[in-house]
Amino acid sequence: EVSKTSEGVVSSQLVVSDISWEDEGGYSCRARDGNEGRIEKNKATIAVQAKPVNVGKESGSGNVSQTLELSCQFEGKPLPIVSWLLHGKVITEDPEKYEITEDNISDKTVNSLLKILNLEHKDNGTYLCHGKNAHNSDTAIVDAFVFDSPAVQVDHIVAVSSTKLFINWTVTSWNLPVTGYILSFREGDTNAWKYHMVSQINAGSTSYLMANLSANTPYTIKMAAKNDHGTGEFNTYHASVNTLDFDPIFIPEVSIKGITKNSISVGWNDPPEKFKEHIHFYRASKDDGEHVTEVLHTLPYPLHLWGELKSASSYKFTVSACNEYSGECSPPSEVMPGKTYDGLSGPPADVVMSCRSDNISDFHWVDVKWQDPQNPNGNIEFYNIELTGRARYYDDKRKMKVINVDSQTKTEDSNSIMTRFDFLEANTNYSVRVCAVTGSKECGAWRAATCSMPVMPPAGLAQAFTWYSVEKDEKNIFKLSIPRLSERNGEICCIKVIVVRLSSGQSAKDLPSQTEIPITNYAAAHSAEGSGAYVAEIITTVYMGREIEIGDGKSIGAIGVARCSACLPYGRDKRFTDPEPEGANKVEDGFLDDSRNYTSFVEVVVEGGVIGRSPYLEPKRPGVVVKDISPSPNTVLVSVLGILAGLVLVALILM
Repeated sequence: EVSKTSEGVVSSQLVVSDISWEDEGGYSCRARDGNEGRIEKNKATIAVQAKPVNVGKESGSGNVSQTLELSCQFEGKPLPIVSWLLHGKVITEDPEKYEITEDNISDKTVNSLLKILNLEHKDNGTYLCHGKNAHNSDTAIVDAFVFDSPAVQVDHIVAVSSTKLFINWTVTSWNLPVTGYILSFREGDTNAWKYHMVSQINAGSTSYLMANLSANTPYTIKMAAKNDHGTGEFNTYHASVNTLDFDPIFIPEVSIKGITKNSISVGWNDPPEKFKEHIHFYRASKDDGEHVTEVLHTLPYPLHLWGELKSASSYKFTVSACNEYSGECSPPSEVMPGKTYDGLSGPPADVVMSCRSDNISDFHWVDVKWQDPQNPNGNIEFYNIELTGRARYYDDKRKMKVINVDSQTKTEDSNSIMTRFDFLEANTNYSVRVCAVTGSKECGAWRAATCSMPVMPPAGLAQAFTWYSVEKDEKNIFKLSIPRLSERNGEICCIKVIVVRLSSGQSAKDLPSQTEIPITNYAAAHSAEGSGAYVAEIITTVYMGREIEIGDGKSIGAIGVARCSACLPYGRDKRFTDPEPEGANKVEDGFLDDSRNYTSFVEVVVEGGVIGRSPYLEPKRPGVVVKDISPSPNTVLVSVLGILAGLVLVALILM
């Protein structure tokens, strides 16, 4: 970096980044005044210094009584001072134990060598090589391995039966793997040592089950180990150990203590008192017919809970008493069978419901069918079926109303796959759900279905309409009372008034049914001496709760009736004659013929094209006022009973 002052003095600065040992040395700075000026020189020196860094180490090994060497190497400047430590203490030179030499390889590298003489067991371990200078320090970890024959310590001997002793030991291998063991014993009061067959002892084991011994006999045990260095000294157990005078074979008596839908508790009796110290755990097994599962039961009480079992499933259980030292178990108990309780069933399959109606009897019902669950999880005892419904309709004040119909519940036995709900409502969305109940006495998973009951004409049309004759503007007319009809069974599109001009001597009972009578127009009905039927008015629900005039020469002409095709004057298939084309579809409420009797009936058209009809009204002659004679109470009672009997008969036939 070069800079120049206002006085013309030029200076230069050299910055060396990420400095390394290679950057150390002398540097020259050269300057010249112009191209022809004299060259001026100046010299500078960079001296690199660094904290100690361990750049090498070497562990060492040697046999007992011999020598081993450890080394480490550091770089740093000033040259690091090296020291050795063991167990946190600095090692100093000792002509009989330690020799420490250093080799200054360069002005920044030093190598230190630690020689350990007359190796002992205590020299085995990890050493620290510590390098330090004015800037910091660093440490290398170096291992010293002292080799010797293995040392065995017999820790525990336990009698596990009349012919077996369990032996447990620890071994110090002194950095070389154990290649084998030597096991000797004295029997009873004899002084002679015998070698035991030890080929079965794994070199990596620290326990052994000594077998083929005599019952109720004291044994003295000693043991040694071998490695590549040699065979270690024998270690004799501090006391003789007697084999048992019996074999602690205990076969538990197993019983079922508790059962749920997904678990079974298995219990067993305690062993005899003299067996207790020889039984340390139990091996419990479960057989589900496909797999056998075993667990070690180490808890202090004789009870094991088998959980996460399948419901309504059979299992077989056994229990064996075991010794923790030998790892051996007595023969298993007798097989104890057990079966879990029924669980919650899966959902019934293929649930289907159908909404059905009979137009004649105005009777509505639902058929429900289903299939057995694919996963019953037990024996199906019965089915629960719940029916709910919801309806939307206009009330008699033309306000939208939403109601939930009363729910119904049925129970069917396990052999049934269908049921039926009677006396239901038209124009209602029904939902059903079915569940299977097993021995658990609880409903399993539900499966649902839905259907919609079709719309129907309003109820009570048979007594809904009345008419009478009055005089208006010197003309005789009829006034027809239109009641407020319920739209619970479906939204009303329109109300048609069909007037029938009767021939002389003809009565309403002589006419065809309302569904069969030919419909023409006003002109055709009044052009002959015979009778004729015509549409006098088509009105909307706005006129419910009012009286309309028939025969006044005016048609109301209500707006909005065209949204239902059945509200068109001749929109009833095969129910009209063939009047003159220009007046064929005309709705006309013409003047009445005072010389003839008239009757009429009302059609209530519900959305969807469903039509309800009143009976023929009482025949009347324009201008003749007939005194109203109410039926006797007995007549009404007989009629009501007759209607109820008819409904019951229809219901029985439908079933």
